[in-house]
Amino acid sequence: MRYSPRALPAVMWLTVLLLPFLLSTDKRHFVNSDDYSFLKYKGAVLTHIHRIGSGYGSDISRTMHKHLNTVGYNTVQLNTFAYMKHRAHVEIYTNGDPTMKHEYITTEIENLHSLGFKVMLKPHIWIGGYEFDPNNWRSKIDFENPGERTKWFSNYSKFIIAQAKLAQETGVDIFVIGTELVGMSKFAEEWEHLIGKVRSIYKGKLTYAAEGMNASKIKFWDKLDYIGIDAYFPLVEHNAPSLDELIQGWDKYEPEIEKLATRYNKRIIFTEIGYKSVEGTAVKPWEWSQNGKPSQEEQALAFEAAFRVFKDNRYLAGLFIWKYFTDMNSYEKANVEKGFTPYGKKTEEVISRWINHNGSR
Repeated sequence: MRYSPRALPAVMWLTVLLLPFLLSTDKRHFVNSDDYSFLKYKGAVLTHIHRIGSGYGSDISRTMHKHLNTVGYNTVQLNTFAYMKHRAHVEIYTNGDPTMKHEYITTEIENLHSLGFKVMLKPHIWIGGYEFDPNNWRSKIDFENPGERTKWFSNYSKFIIAQAKLAQETGVDIFVIGTELVGMSKFAEEWEHLIGKVRSIYKGKLTYAAEGMNASKIKFWDKLDYIGIDAYFPLVEHNAPSLDELIQGWDKYEPEIEKLATRYNKRIIFTEIGYKSVEGTAVKPWEWSQNGKPSQEEQALAFEAAFRVFKDNRYLAGLFIWKYFTDMNSYEKANVEKGFTPYGKKTEEVISRWINHNGSR
């Protein structure tokens, strides 16, 4: 059917007139976002300052809660820790940090709930001496010897069960049974046994936080509610990438992430996603090193790319932005300018715009 120009509605004429301008817009410009209301968990990671009065349960942390509320997050992730002296040791130490007593964590959760936040509790293993031996990292824990493996899982289970009890008592919405334990995640039978124990105690949602696409090698996703991924994927090989280059960088990963969701019929949570505010941040996003010049622009652009890539992917149930501090004026202050935190930076504007597009928490 052919139409007379006079029959075109006024709004269509306006679109025709504006089309050349829209097509010529700089692709690096942060345009208005699509609707991200389908995300169940619009999350921020709130990391503990290991100093009484500055960490979980403190008044200063409540100030950060109010800030996170204004940004538009609806869920806050809290991290707890157990410690190992070396990756080859089966011993795991808990309750050695007086700043992380259960009473402080309980207060932190109660304070978050009072503002309407959901809470994710995400325990970690921390190994001493990483700065002297980069292999002394939790992903490198790997006990092939059955006897040592049994001892390690027994010790680890005690830690996780205690955390699961805390999560149940405080009404935590989602609990993470393990974080980036690449070497140990291949032992599916042991994990399934642990998941069964946790299920008998904790009645909320469960996930595991896999290190990148190690998620595709894990065999126990069917026992959990979500597939969790700490999403530090290298997107480019050079500094100052364009938005298009960053988006294309996700082409190596996004299809595999979708396949994983389809295979297990589970939604995905990015249990961590973060970029430093430094040049080259998307080259090796997982690195703590802050070498290079500060660049809020590159950090913000990396997040813009991630939000654009996943804006139509309803298999994504949530994401957690790494990271905020309970006390921004603490000993971590030196890590703010070029570090991961989006606090007060251009990145925070990008995040807030995307997660608030539907106008509600």
